[in-house]
Amino acid sequence: MKTHILWFIGVLTILGISPAALRAEDDIHVLYQEGRDAYNAGQFEIAREKLALVLLKNPEHPQTRAMMAQIELKIGADNTLMRKKFDKVILEKFEVDDVELGESIQALKIMAKNASGGKIMPNIIVSDSELGKKHVSLVLEKIPLSEALRYLAQLSGAHLSYDKNAVIFSKPGS
Repeated sequence: MKTHILWFIGVLTILGISPAALRAEDDIHVLYQEGRDAYNAGQFEIAREKLALVLLKNPEHPQTRAMMAQIELKIGADNTLMRKKFDKVILEKFEVDDVELGESIQALKIMAKNASGGKIMPNIIVSDSELGKKHVSLVLEKIPLSEALRYLAQLSGAHLSYDKNAVIFSKPGS
């Protein structure tokens, strides 16, 4: 078995392909697959992050470039900075029981402000009044603000997006 591996490495070396280059291609492929999966799940911000890493390693990756163009058309310019800030705000406990989404978001805003020592005061918009009236129940502990928002979006059937100045809950497809 060991001789087969050494033989394979020798063949790769003769062809001018280093094992490190193969691992790099594997990494790019894995990141691309993760980005594509997030894109197909409608998680465009996460897809953009994964695909941006692919482009760092291979700026000419055609599938990634095409998908990034589609993401920009769907959600606009890269606004992941806000989500990254929200990743750092850890909520000790967030609990709502059969509460309207709008009320849940108001509670989450207050908790985020308190958890960040007043540094983060999220601007969260529910773009549809019917969506804001959907009832949600959720119990979370020691979770980033960004994840709490994602869970609320999933439970209410909303699409969550990070705009330049706000987090927006909207009906899917709008």
